Amino acid sequence: MKAKTKKEYQIKLPTIFGEKIIGKTKGDKPEKIIGRKFSVYLRDIDEKAQKYYYKFDFKISKIEEDKALTSIGGHETSRSFISRSVKKFSTRIDGYVKEKTKDGRELILKPLVVTAKNIQPSVAKRLRKKMEKFLELYISGNNFEDIMNKILNDELQRDSKKILNIIYPISIVEIRKTEVK
Repeated sequence: MKAKTKKEYQIKLPTIFGEKIIGKTKGDKPEKIIGRKFSVYLRDIDEKAQKYYYKFDFKISKIEEDKALTSIGGHETSRSFISRSVKKFSTRIDGYVKEKTKDGRELILKPLVVTAKNIQPSVAKRLRKKMEKFLELYISGNNFEDIMNKILNDELQRDSKKILNIIYPISIVEIRKTEVK
């Protein structure tokens, strides 16, 4: 019986992350490599990153020569960061937004808002509705890559916080999770 020789492919990140080579994978056929999924913390991609607590999911989408090109499958914020952010006598508000981007990709955002003090359920409901409405409009008016860049640069969170501070003082706004469908 003859053993199959496996070729080594370098895993290349998308353009948002500067097309860095993050690792290697082996396979005897390129078709078997396409579709593989893996996760990487942002601090492993960029040591100077402020959002060290983000974990990105990638999927190998195509093979070019000896490089495995990837696409973003989403991201998730570490549980430890969330638990440190939600303090005693503050209110945690979770949201869910499912919308298509300008370039036709379906994106799910799960934002997290932490208020400065404990609030009544009616105020929390108003904050959640306002946040979800803002994010729906934002997603439908922008491309996927722009949205991911704004999340990484903290612009989307800052804009959300400005809008929500009108209703009640906000301590933290974070995009807890994104999923690309």
